[in-house]
Amino acid sequence: MSLSTLRFTGSSLSNIQDGLGVISDNISNISTHGFKERTLNFENIRSNAMAGSSESGSYLVSTGMNFSQGATEFTTGVPSNMMLSGNGFFVVQGASGETFFTRTGNFNVDSASTLVDANGNYVLSSGGGRISFPENMTGFSVSPAGEIEVSFDNQDPVFLDQIQLASFNNPEGLVNIGSNLFIETGSSGLANYSTALEAGSATSSTRITAGVLERSNVDLSDELVDLMALQRAYQAISKATTTNDELLDTTIALAR
Repeated sequence: MSLSTLRFTGSSLSNIQDGLGVISDNISNISTHGFKERTLNFENIRSNAMAGSSESGSYLVSTGMNFSQGATEFTTGVPSNMMLSGNGFFVVQGASGETFFTRTGNFNVDSASTLVDANGNYVLSSGGGRISFPENMTGFSVSPAGEIEVSFDNQDPVFLDQIQLASFNNPEGLVNIGSNLFIETGSSGLANYSTALEAGSATSSTRITAGVLERSNVDLSDELVDLMALQRAYQAISKATTTNDELLDTTIALAR
């Protein structure tokens, strides 16, 4: 087997392994709220470049992110559950002050009366601060613009705060660090902060709906198609490798 063929085979098998990891992660998160699937980008190849083999297949050249809208899941009576319809991300802050971005809106009010996500990260307001509720409130509501109003006994609702959103020039450049949390990179560009339905912003048509959650956008049938593509790629590489081994054996035999 030539050195170039060996490199090609090693690279191809490594890519296939990466692709299987992506598919496995997507399928395991098919029921995770707000999860965005990673995509596989294939390029058709003909392995006749590998010492005369005529096998064909696909080569995994890169992975990407699919930020298409997921389906709606109703959770009536839970105003802390929120869904974004349109572009943008919720902005949350870690315990050490790190900033993360997420599409997952299964929030709750913690023991300190602060709005947090399922991981305990603080949901940020349009002013960049944490959203804290008065302890004597009887309930709260969230408008499509993300404006939070709190209720008290025998009083009209009072405006409390507004939820902050962020958008990116290239959201596909964000890095998923786990738990449906993304961080910005040089590829994504810096976050553009705004609010839902804010005129002139990238989130001007984005709405927040309380009492519902966005479901994962993973399509099982798409994952199975990608899995079959990886299988064909493996078969093509395997057959091409066998062909090269046979040619090498023939060459050695002739040399003798």
